[in-house]
Amino acid sequence: MRFDDLKDARVAILGVGREGQAVWRQLRSRFPEKTLYLFAETAGDDGFAQTLDPVLDHYHFGPLDTTSLKNFDVLVRSAGISPYRSELQQMDKESVRFTTASNLWFAENPQAKTIAISGTKGKSTTAALTAHLLRSADVSTCLAGNIGRPMLDCEADNVDWWVIELSSYQIADLKAEPDIVVLLNLSDEHIDWHGGAERYRADKMKLAGLTAKDRLIVNFADPVLAGELRGYPNTTWFNKTGSWQAAENCVYCRTDELAHREPSNDGFPEHHEKIISAPTSLPGEHNMHNLAAALTVVAELDLEIPDLDFTLSEFSGLPHRLQLIGENAGVRYVDDSISTTPVSVVAALNAYDCRDLVLLLGGMDRGLDWREFASCLVANPPHAVITMPDNGPKILSSLKWAGVLPKGGLHAVTDLSQAVALAKELVPPGGCVLLSPGAPSFPQFRDFEDRGNQFAVLAGIEKSTRSAH
Repeated sequence: MRFDDLKDARVAILGVGREGQAVWRQLRSRFPEKTLYLFAETAGDDGFAQTLDPVLDHYHFGPLDTTSLKNFDVLVRSAGISPYRSELQQMDKESVRFTTASNLWFAENPQAKTIAISGTKGKSTTAALTAHLLRSADVSTCLAGNIGRPMLDCEADNVDWWVIELSSYQIADLKAEPDIVVLLNLSDEHIDWHGGAERYRADKMKLAGLTAKDRLIVNFADPVLAGELRGYPNTTWFNKTGSWQAAENCVYCRTDELAHREPSNDGFPEHHEKIISAPTSLPGEHNMHNLAAALTVVAELDLEIPDLDFTLSEFSGLPHRLQLIGENAGVRYVDDSISTTPVSVVAALNAYDCRDLVLLLGGMDRGLDWREFASCLVANPPHAVITMPDNGPKILSSLKWAGVLPKGGLHAVTDLSQAVALAKELVPPGGCVLLSPGAPSFPQFRDFEDRGNQFAVLAGIEKSTRSAH
């Protein structure tokens, strides 16, 4: 379905976040006199609402109403609204057609060369890093998608390659043929949105079958992906001998032949192995997996980067992703607000010395089981753990069940303000306060950026000290 197919159709936009707003801008610019309907379930952007035409744009706030929705020919679903919800399933039975911002963009740009990147964790960093490396190789590159800039808001002229981060929300009903697909890892997430772990995994794995030329790049170190895609045609693996592999503080590339040679004094086969040390903007072994994926894309495209170490040193990392936002009273504050899964919290903890770290946890309860996460903390717990609503009680119960005994204790508070205030009291001198919630920000915050920005204010860190990618 393309925009021209919507010209004479009765159209409603479901959700007025970034994607919904981008769809509205496209429709309004293409069809200035068209009547449009917008439905939002949560309080939207006041600035956007003020740009709407009071005659042509009908803005409805509140729960989705099937009686109203069945009057439309096409519903443009924003990523946050699940197609598996009963209201949308009912509309499907009523023969109402659906599309999304992503599907519209791919339909409008069939000739675009695209690299689609997804995974339970690390996709934002990998996408940004891949775009950075391509640009350093003089490739005109546009970074878009779930990373924050809707594809429909991007200029399509003079772009050699599109690097597109896709979430499971966008993949579930995606109609596209990416040139290259990158899959990083797969663990349970968004179970409530997908209606179960099995469907979440199926939706995520759907991306592997969409690539137009069967060019698939996959993490061999992820047991789920390795099991599902072993023997899949035209697959390039990373974290496998002969490819880029991740270590604790570096990535390296070694062939099968070199793997059996005697190591030199530094432990690596002399002159026969590429080793890239971790830049300061990519702390932790999990980021080395992201780097290995990005370098595999570069190799797949047969690109040359003259000074890779320097290029990586220029990569600033992503705001709200393990971002050291500054120090106050000798205490470091790290914003990992984009963390929305227990797996991402474990990765964040592995990047730091837990002995002097106070961890702030909790957010929207999506029904995830936190016991496996709690078990990971038994041997090396943070100095203290502070949990917040909505799933704070569940996390706290799991930590107690596993026998996690931080020196500074386990604590429960009612909001982020109390969490930061308590963290300031508990953190050891010269220590670190890490906001890595492991859960979505809704409904306490507008989005993860709002949560991270409020964390900085509460920490007493000036806005000007926070970097932006």
